[in-house]
Amino acid sequence: MVETTPGDVIVNTRSKSRPGATKEQDRATPITVYPNTRKEHASRVCARCFARNVSGETFCKVCGEELPTQGVDLDLGVTRRVDVSAVTTTLLIHGVGDVDGDVAVPIDKDICLVGRASPADNVRPDVDLAPFDQAQYVSRRHAFILRRQGSVVLEDLESVNGTFVNVTQQLAPHVLTPLHDGDEITFGQTRCTVRIGSVGA
Repeated sequence: MVETTPGDVIVNTRSKSRPGATKEQDRATPITVYPNTRKEHASRVCARCFARNVSGETFCKVCGEELPTQGVDLDLGVTRRVDVSAVTTTLLIHGVGDVDGDVAVPIDKDICLVGRASPADNVRPDVDLAPFDQAQYVSRRHAFILRRQGSVVLEDLESVNGTFVNVTQQLAPHVLTPLHDGDEITFGQTRCTVRIGSVGA
């Protein structure tokens, strides 16, 4: 019995019975086992959103950031840990104009784009603030809400009218700012409140 591990390549050298050989002699013919040494092509990991991109890409497929020139070799034989976010996040958008009352939008992705949808420009944000922003103060790609290692952070994407936390704190572009439960976020002039809770709470 030949012991193998997942991913090993087994090459059976028993082609056909050798002329004049008994069944016992055929069974004694060795089987060659090559260990799994396969690797993926070098990947480029985005420094902003940590998305993995193929080596030929120049800009991140998720956030558009220019990728580092150095590739990262990723071994297929290594067991990967599933990264499960430890928090649940909801963005409560305060209704204005034609929107009556507050609207709760769950943030169920690790990278969530907040902005104003524009089909003509092929911009489809995860949180579309267009119904709450009739005067168009929200940029098409306004900000990211990111889940990172059990916490929630906010990143302004060089928006025209800015992103503010708790009214007075204006975010510098591309600077990750931690969010806490109950923080008020203003995208342009659209007010929201972030609700953050532990999983299972």
